[in-house]
Amino acid sequence: MIVVAVAAPAAANPDPRNLLPPDAIACAAVPARPLTLPDLVDTALCANPATAVAYAASRSAAANVGIARASELPSVSASVGPTLSRTDYLSGQQFTTVTGQSFGATSRSTDLGSSASLALSYLLFDFGGRAARTDAARASQRAALAQVADSAQSVALTTVTAYDSLLANNGAVAAARATVAFNRSSFDLADAKRRAGVSTPADALQARTALAQAELTLRQAQGNAATAAGQLAVAIGQPPTTVLALAPAPALGAADVLTRDVATLIADAERLRPDLATARANRDSAQAQVRATRSDTRPSVGVNVQDNLGYANSSTDSNRASVGVTLSLPLFDGYSRTYRVAQARAEADRQAALLEQTRQQAGLDVYTQATALRTAIAVLATARELINSATASADIAQGRFRAGVGTFTDLLNAQSALANARQQLVSADFGVRDAQARLARAVGQIGDAVDGMRRGR
Repeated sequence: MIVVAVAAPAAANPDPRNLLPPDAIACAAVPARPLTLPDLVDTALCANPATAVAYAASRSAAANVGIARASELPSVSASVGPTLSRTDYLSGQQFTTVTGQSFGATSRSTDLGSSASLALSYLLFDFGGRAARTDAARASQRAALAQVADSAQSVALTTVTAYDSLLANNGAVAAARATVAFNRSSFDLADAKRRAGVSTPADALQARTALAQAELTLRQAQGNAATAAGQLAVAIGQPPTTVLALAPAPALGAADVLTRDVATLIADAERLRPDLATARANRDSAQAQVRATRSDTRPSVGVNVQDNLGYANSSTDSNRASVGVTLSLPLFDGYSRTYRVAQARAEADRQAALLEQTRQQAGLDVYTQATALRTAIAVLATARELINSATASADIAQGRFRAGVGTFTDLLNAQSALANARQQLVSADFGVRDAQARLARAVGQIGDAVDGMRRGR
């Protein structure tokens, strides 16, 4: 029973629903049939807000690619509209009034017309700045796509863990019920012997106390199971009060694929983990941004084409067209371009260091989870041996007490050891399931077994 492997999607704008297999359940509602683990994971991928957040971020990154590529195309603008103009003409002739004031003769004209213009500009060469910005945007988009896959794997792990936790708590309830049944039979035996006068009242009291303790443990286990059921419902995007009908739990599968050599698992993680893909894309984006920033310190060549059409009252229409080539030379700007290049280089160094840090952490994560899985498998094997010996010991102790050749203290010790062995077996079973899921997540393969269960394998 291992898990859901969600690889980085290839689509430019991956909808979380596209992460699901073609035969997965619809996102609209939880189906009425008993749910398998693949059904639960499908529902969680549809309903969990984390996948929606990552999906929106990937759409934004895809739009940024379009924005960056826009500089590869010419820019065209047009304007049209009426114009109202007034002109004052001042005459050079001066007039003097009888009081001695002098002033010049003036005349004015007002024109109402219209104008239209069309302009085209295109950047011919900029030392690779446009290409570098496009590369940076595409790398950012790859990072966003990998983040979608990473969010999907996190949601899958949360769902699998909640499902396994519910299985463990249900197993604890079953173990507690078995303990209550065994302790009740011991109490009935001790009480019968007390009434027959072949046992002391202390034995019956101890048996009643043990039975009450077992019933208390059962109530606690039932409360924990109810809490785990609510947590699973929330994990798949439903209210905690939702009652989920679950299909029979699958048997604990072999973990052979995840108990390979740790070095092999680490190599798989470096190839498959979405967070490493994100870190590599962020490094590539920062390196491309260095090239783009450096191009701002170099000349650029552009071409401009413009046509203007004008009309004013009865004047002759005018049409003026122009074509020009522009060479832009960045001469001095207070060293701001120099500092921007230095800043971009520092950011590229930071992203490269973050990639190495993420790679090392991924290796440690795989090693830690692989060790935990091996330990859990060994613990489960021991717990299975323990439950066999504890069951046999408790049966013998109860038989000896019934025959009058054993003490009730021996029976209490044996049934207490059996109760602990049952709980330890449940805990060990959950430990293996949980370790399998976490190792699969660490490698970046959380999903192969769930997809295998979906196909009935």
